[in-house]
Amino acid sequence: MRSIQINFDLPLDGTIIDFETTHYDVIKGELITVGFLLKSGVLIFQRLELIESEFKEMVIEEMKTKDKPWYAFNKKFEESFIQLSLENELQKREYESAFGALLEEGLLEHYNSLCDPLFNDEIPKFWNAWQITNDKVFVSKIVRHNYCCLIKEYYLKQKRMDKLDVDNIKRFPSSAQMEKRCIQRQLI
Repeated sequence: MRSIQINFDLPLDGTIIDFETTHYDVIKGELITVGFLLKSGVLIFQRLELIESEFKEMVIEEMKTKDKPWYAFNKKFEESFIQLSLENELQKREYESAFGALLEEGLLEHYNSLCDPLFNDEIPKFWNAWQITNDKVFVSKIVRHNYCCLIKEYYLKQKRMDKLDVDNIKRFPSSAQMEKRCIQRQLI
């Protein structure tokens, strides 16, 4: 397992949580990446050598140390993988897509500037490529995607819960910059 830390000073109450898995169904999928957005910045745990049950155990213990309230977009998904309850849902309605939420809230340009390298359905392919090749470029893209998901959820929290105007929501550095400066170095 690797821990990736990207420091920011954020006006955030609580913790935003996002998972990457090999399938949306907990029975068919494995938990491979867990990201937290905290006041101090981004903290992502990337599973490499641990078996899933050990990784989940570590994640649950780590989550218990994070400031509440906890937030997630489609929180039922995260809850199904770790059997803990998250307090705040960033989705307005069941089955709302992240793209639709960003578009509805006028945040699409904020998200586009992050340069997300993957779609959710590509995560299992990159995970499989990592397992076959052991080339960390594949997990680097998964971590970079998780960074984008955390920031996207922060944007939605600021607009939907904190009631900030889009013009007052600070944009984060692109994930391409973060991958080169932070992610790849910390995955070694």
